[in-house]
Amino acid sequence: MISNVTKQNHPLDLTIDREAAQLTVEWADGHISRYRLPWLRKVCPCATCLEEREQATNDPLRLMSGPLPSAVVENAELVGNYAIRFSWADGHGNGIYGFASLRASCPCAGCNAGEPEYLLTGGR
Repeated sequence: MISNVTKQNHPLDLTIDREAAQLTVEWADGHISRYRLPWLRKVCPCATCLEEREQATNDPLRLMSGPLPSAVVENAELVGNYAIRFSWADGHGNGIYGFASLRASCPCAGCNAGEPEYLLTGGR
């Protein structure tokens, strides 16, 4: 559990439940967001993953190289007071998930009514 980030619309508490494969965020305004770890891995915002997704869209028959992406989190760390970075079991750890983007991408019925196709740009 990571806590004590208190700016408006920033998390008061982040909890990774590895067994449930879920990140739960309690925001400063009281909202609770729950993100599936496989979705977070799928929408990794790093340059390599963005490029791979773009190539897959442009060439759906393209073969992937390297290991399959893992949705198992080995570690997580705060990046300043604006983001979180995950270290995944497949060795990947470049994606920085901004809190504003996570909040904008909240999959609850009141926010997006499901998981967005990609990590949304935050502006709340």
